[in-house]
Amino acid sequence: MKDDFTEDKVDGVSEHHSLHIKETKKITKNYRVFVGAFQNDEPEFREILDLLMDAGKDDTLEYRISSPGGYVTECQQMVNIAENNFKGRTTGYIDSHASSAGAILFSACNKRVVHWNSRIMFHNYSGGYFGEYRKMKDRLDFDEKHIIDFLTIAKPFFSKKEWKKLINSKEYWFDAKEMLKRGVATHIVIDGVEYNKKEGLKKLKKKIVK
Repeated sequence: MKDDFTEDKVDGVSEHHSLHIKETKKITKNYRVFVGAFQNDEPEFREILDLLMDAGKDDTLEYRISSPGGYVTECQQMVNIAENNFKGRTTGYIDSHASSAGAILFSACNKRVVHWNSRIMFHNYSGGYFGEYRKMKDRLDFDEKHIIDFLTIAKPFFSKKEWKKLINSKEYWFDAKEMLKRGVATHIVIDGVEYNKKEGLKKLKKKIVK
């Protein structure tokens, strides 16, 4: 089968992310972003966002995630781009690991694909403040609700008891099997073949020898 893609070039690069745009013969584009650490307001990252915002109504978006996490504000921008400019046309891949903000970005994708050795980590946000006490408290009170509301993107993958523990600072680490069972991942790639949840769990059992 011939490759539908006619062009592959790097169109935007920041210190931790890079954007690749592939044009197809049908004049649609697949935007592929390799996601690393989430930093804070890099000028080059804004250039990547600007390119993504020019996407057409039939273009698709891939997030290829290998991320230790980072600033939740940058993650929010990437989630908003997926929801507003690529609604229903996003695929997330965990190429190695997706931790913290990386886990939330993966959870926001419509199709979520892992490899047999992928891993993910969810936890509550962390950070710090400085300045006058009352102003810090006001911001803390606001962030406590605003950021936790954003984290609920991942809430469907947890029981009520587990989610309460997560908000109270418990970390959850899942391997590929657990991600499939919980619905965190919708598909898995094993030996170059992509499987859905049911078939993937069967193949994964044969792949991993205890």
